[in-house]
This record gives sequence, structure tokens and C-alpha cells, in this order.
Amino acid sequence: MRLEEYMILGLGRLERLLVWYEQICHFIEHDMNTDANSAAISLMQNRDFGMLPRANLFIGITFYKMWCSKFLKDLQPEEADDNESVSNMSGSRSHDSLVEGSGRDESVCSTASEVSARNDSETSVMYCKKDSHLSISDSGTKMDTKVKLKSTPHVTTSPQLYAASEENEGSLRDGAEFDPTVINILGDMDPWLLPLKPPEDPDCYIKIVNDAYYKDAVKYMRHTLQSPPHVSLAALHPLVHLLLFGGHVDEAMKMVEEMCRKVHDIKPFRIKALMMEKFHRNSDILAKSYEDILKIDPSCVTTLKKLIGMCMEDEYSRQSLIEMIALHVEASFPEPEIWKELASCFSHFVENLDEDRMSVCLDDRSGDKRNQQTYSVRYNPTPKMFTSTLWALRAKWWLNRHFSPEMLETEIKNGMLIGDWEMMSYKAACASHIYGRDFGYVTKVYELLKSSNNREFFNFLREHRRNWNKIYNFE
Repeated sequence: MRLEEYMILGLGRLERLLVWYEQICHFIEHDMNTDANSAAISLMQNRDFGMLPRANLFIGITFYKMWCSKFLKDLQPEEADDNESVSNMSGSRSHDSLVEGSGRDESVCSTASEVSARNDSETSVMYCKKDSHLSISDSGTKMDTKVKLKSTPHVTTSPQLYAASEENEGSLRDGAEFDPTVINILGDMDPWLLPLKPPEDPDCYIKIVNDAYYKDAVKYMRHTLQSPPHVSLAALHPLVHLLLFGGHVDEAMKMVEEMCRKVHDIKPFRIKALMMEKFHRNSDILAKSYEDILKIDPSCVTTLKKLIGMCMEDEYSRQSLIEMIALHVEASFPEPEIWKELASCFSHFVENLDEDRMSVCLDDRSGDKRNQQTYSVRYNPTPKMFTSTLWALRAKWWLNRHFSPEMLETEIKNGMLIGDWEMMSYKAACASHIYGRDFGYVTKVYELLKSSNNREFFNFLREHRRNWNKIYNFE
């Protein structure tokens, strides 16, 4: 048989499995669980079932949906809408990602969670207001305002780490124990990661995690992890949900870390950061997780705000922060708060001089070798980190991207229409440090603020112009 015929045969098998899977989804969405269960069993008995890497994924997702549907009333948060919860769990577009094998976030949590993910700045980690240890919120709160939030206890010792598949399946057969501390943490986790929350009633919890659908879903999802990355990635999110639900925190973390090493996709890094925030919080490692997310998706403002919050708590260096902000500025058109934080970083480097900005040089201007050699101290007005070629290129590019006359004209119109001068004020403060206090964008905004009698933003810009330090000269 020729290669083309093999390919046609393989495509036909995949299409048949997809039709079967779509039928099961239809049964589940119409509460026909008995029919869905029969169809799932028939699917597993089909001779084509074991011939495609996605087969275990199909059946794992099927049992996951049936488990969610069976216990929906016990699992969903009290304030959640029934229809919305079902949509979050398993929208009708779930099979699209299974066919494509992509790393997008719609593999299980489709329509509503996709919108949520995009609203978190396209691909954010989570809402900052959900975080107990951050000092900023994502809802327009000023950067220099610390918000005290209700804290949740962190797990310092996790459940046993399950390594071998036999041990994993054995752990499911033995059942899970009700741990109030873990249940409390899971109830406070981001809805993107855990769209359904575990019940606080021990008897109800034990019933749910000992259900046959739950065990079968975990079993086939685990088998899916042995498939190629483009397939196993689609199983990651629902399997993490199931494992955390059953208290297998270490196994879930180990699985996510392995996926981070295998693929360059934002999903495993995002899940890893969410889990670390609650279960294994270490400032250095957590900051590295946020940096990994920003390197994949630098437009993620929510992740950037988490790093800003850590910097406010002295858990993250300002030098590292300014690099992450620069990545974000390159990839997007930042919010006013981000420009304000960037201006603060520039001001910090100007005000806190160090030995990198001073050098001692031999002064032999006298030409008289009989005299004792003298030394002079020379002052370098540019902080060392801004002398790199990368920063010079950034500054040149930002001239047209963020500080062009056309951009300023648009911002002036917006400011006059809605009385919002934040954007121009904070951007002008940044520009005064990068290009100097006499840069066109800076002087224009300064005069506008002065004539508008907007004392708050005028004083802010005036302070930064007073402490300006012209890093680059592109005249």
C-alpha cells in the first residue's frame, strides 16, 4: 500500500472517531448520560481506538465531561450560573482543539473561559485581585496603592508524589482523603484553572472523587501524557483539574513542570504559576515563572502587574522589572499604570548612583613624569544597563511607536474628550528620562498640563523633568 493510501486511511479513522466523539458530546449536553456511557464503551471497543494518539484523549475528555455533568450541582460555585458553568466545562468547540492538537486553552474550558483568558490581557495568569500576596489589583487601582487582601494558607507539605503509573492507578483505587486545608485553597484558586470547586462537605467530596467517571477520566488522561506533545498538551488542563481535585498536588506539579520542559506554550507555564502561588510559593522561582510567561506572551499585563507587586514587596529586583516592562512596551500599547511604573524605574536608576556609573582614570595632562601621578573621577551619566545595543534600539523604535507626533495628537484628542491626562503624563515622564526634558513630546505635554490646571499630573511630570537624565541623544 502506498504512503498516500495510508494517509487517507488514517484520516478516515480520525474522522470516524471525531463523529463518534461529537455524538457523545451531544448526549452529555442533553443530559443523556446513559447513552453517552454506552457510546463511550463502544468507542473503546472499536478496532480503530488504539491506532491514533488522540484516542485516549477523546475518551479521557468524554469521562471528564460525564463526571462534570453528573456532579455539576455539587461542584459549581453557589453564585455561578448553571448554563455558564456547563459552557466553561465543555463547550461544543472542544473537539476542534483535539483535532488540531494545538496548545490553545479551549481543549476543555472553551467559550467562556477563552473570553476570560483573552480579557486577562490576551493570555494572563489570573486576576491580581484574586491573589493574597500581591499589593496591586487589576481593576485600575494606582500602582502605589497597596491593597490588603484576605490571605489563604499555603501548603508547605504536599501529598505523596506519585511516580509510576501503577502507583498512580493504585492511589485512585485507594480513594482520596478529605483535607480541609487543600479544599480551602482549591476553593480560592483562579476559575480559569479550576472552573468547578470541590465541596466542603467530606461525604460529598469522597463520593465525587471515588466516582467511576472520575477514575476513568484520570486513567485515560494519564495515558494521553505518553502521546506526542501536541496531543498531550490538550489533556494537561483537565488532568490538572482532576488531580488537584483529588488532592494529588505534587503529581500535578511534576506533570506540569515536565510539560514546560517539553513544549514552548503558555498554557503549562500559566498553570505552573497558578499552582506555585498557592502550594509552593518561593519568591525567586515564582518570579522566574512569571518571566517565562512574559517571554512567551509579553503583552500579558496581568503577569507584569504580579511582578510589579513583588517588586513593591522587595521580592523582585527593579533591574529585572524594567526589562520585563520593556518587553511589554515592545509588544503592546501599555496601560497608563505601566508607563507610570516605568517612569518610577527610570527615576530609581537616576537617583541611586553606584560604582558602575563612576570610573577612576589616570590623569597625565601635566606631561611631567617627575610629578606624582594623579587620578581623576569621571562620571558616566547613563546607568550601565542602558548602554547596551538592545536598549539603544528600543529607544529608537519607541520614538515612532509610542512618542511620535501623530501618537501625541491622538492622545491629546482623547484627553480633551474625556478629561483623561494619565497616559500622556506618565509617558512624558518616561520620555524625559529617555530623550531629555526638552524632547518634543515632553514639552508639549508639559505645556498642556500647565494650561489645563491639572495639578496632580502637572506636578508628577514636573518632578520627573526636574530629575531627568537624558539617556539617549538621537538629534
